Amino acid sequence: MRYPPALPPEAAVLGAAALDWVAQVNKLPQPDGIVSANGYAPFPGGTGGNVAEAIARLGHGVRFMGVLGDDEGGKILLRAFKKAGVDTRSTRLVKGERSASTFIAVNRHGERMIFSLGGAAIYTEAAEIDPAWLKGMKVLFIADALQPVALAACQALEQGGRVVFNPGGWSAGSGPEYLGPLFDETDLLIVSRTEARTMTCEPDPEKAVAVLARRLDGVVMLTLGKEGVLLLEHGKLQHIPAFPVSEVVDTTGAGDAFSAGVVVGMLEGLSWAEAACLGCAAAARKIAHLGARGGLPDRQSVRDLIEEMP
Repeated sequence: MRYPPALPPEAAVLGAAALDWVAQVNKLPQPDGIVSANGYAPFPGGTGGNVAEAIARLGHGVRFMGVLGDDEGGKILLRAFKKAGVDTRSTRLVKGERSASTFIAVNRHGERMIFSLGGAAIYTEAAEIDPAWLKGMKVLFIADALQPVALAACQALEQGGRVVFNPGGWSAGSGPEYLGPLFDETDLLIVSRTEARTMTCEPDPEKAVAVLARRLDGVVMLTLGKEGVLLLEHGKLQHIPAFPVSEVVDTTGAGDAFSAGVVVGMLEGLSWAEAACLGCAAAARKIAHLGARGGLPDRQSVRDLIEEMP
């Protein structure tokens, strides 16, 4: 099958893609319990892969910097990238390796349980990062990445390029010695409520976002699910509300859709508050569909949703 050529990339995503095996259940099981699944199917996933595809669907050129196995899962993930128009010049397919995968159980309220199974997913050595991959990039989004690899990508970014760091649960608990050098390179930090608590030991989101802002010379966005986003910009705290959704089918990938919307806002020269609003709209469109990349919107769909709101 031939796919249309990808748009010239403006953003690069350093992270992992994974094949999500999603089971739909009426309720999530208790410990030692068992429930019946109403459906079970594979979907492209992984934080880095989700963000890259979401940026492409929103109409901007994006490059994915990650690793896939040459198994059936890797082939599915690669086809999904090409179909969405993601530039895969910096995506490596490793012979004889199994691609990373997850098992996700989703109940009828969109709540989920996630089990991760490792595999070929990320670059492991700084020397593997080719500076040519970052040439001309306006934004570098760092998701699942080892610190030396992420720092190598930051150093290859040309002057004027900005770094968005989304540590996720994988590295949120790594401590200041690990995260500090990455914070020094970060223009925008995006974290969830849980990640912020892990990184600061502050259960209160407003206190947590203030602690994080003191650790980096940049902007912090703390996502709160249906409660929206806290944005701390140069000492000014704002609350960006979430968009109402009539039916929540699957919250998997909602944070990734939000991140992609923010990156697109940066590429389009929006203010931080406008970019966060765009991210909230992208997440609202996504959670009405099954799968981490199901329902990822195009730019017009997001624009229409924002215009519908007061």
